[in-house]
Amino acid sequence: MTISSSDRSPIQVITRAAAILRCLESEPNGLSLGAIAKRIELPRSTVQRLVDALVVEQLLELQGAGGVRLGPALMRLASHSHVDITQHARPFLEQLAQTTGETAVLETANGDNLLILHSVVSHQALRVSPVAGSMFNIYATSGGKILLSKLDDEAVIKLVGHTLQPLTPKTPTLSELLAQLKLVREEGFAYDFDEHTIGVGAVAVGLQTPQGSYSIDVVGPVWRLQEDLPGIKEALMNCQSGLNKALRGLD
Repeated sequence: MTISSSDRSPIQVITRAAAILRCLESEPNGLSLGAIAKRIELPRSTVQRLVDALVVEQLLELQGAGGVRLGPALMRLASHSHVDITQHARPFLEQLAQTTGETAVLETANGDNLLILHSVVSHQALRVSPVAGSMFNIYATSGGKILLSKLDDEAVIKLVGHTLQPLTPKTPTLSELLAQLKLVREEGFAYDFDEHTIGVGAVAVGLQTPQGSYSIDVVGPVWRLQEDLPGIKEALMNCQSGLNKALRGLD
């Protein structure tokens, strides 16, 4: 089978657009147009035209002075790629939310961000309501720490950098984060009390599947989580155990 000359142009455009997306896959902070052009060996003017088209479709987004990074449409597609685990986790998250009275969340990593896959929101008047498809900082969240704990320290530093941007006065420094990850690996639980957002707390455990690594979180006001920490940890372990058994039954 041969490709006619009339087909080469659109195929070439798709190939070049895919090259730009792959180029940015491991660059959560984005790249300049010049850097992209150099990496994929295309004229800057060509890269500019392709980037402009991809921005319109929200596959890329512009940031700062000429910086380009992956856009929200790709993040939404990424969340849908985990649809199987989300469907199986839903009843367990519903039970977790009912048991704790707080919001239950399933998350995974997306570069140096934490991607929300599904949430069952608490019915209490004062609650935290993360939305599927949203992304949060990975080093200042309990779910993010669960996922970072799967990496060795060198890989963690490569991902988050040597200087962590403080989001609140309680956001960990790099040395504090590495110490926290050591405890996460030992205990199996991760915590975030006021580290990402003042007043918001979270406790998380991990979920390892053939599809990848995930975290299960209970999220709510800091004071409520700290008051019922033993009960929340027990509920998280029950959710983790039940979901693991359900997933093994699918093998």
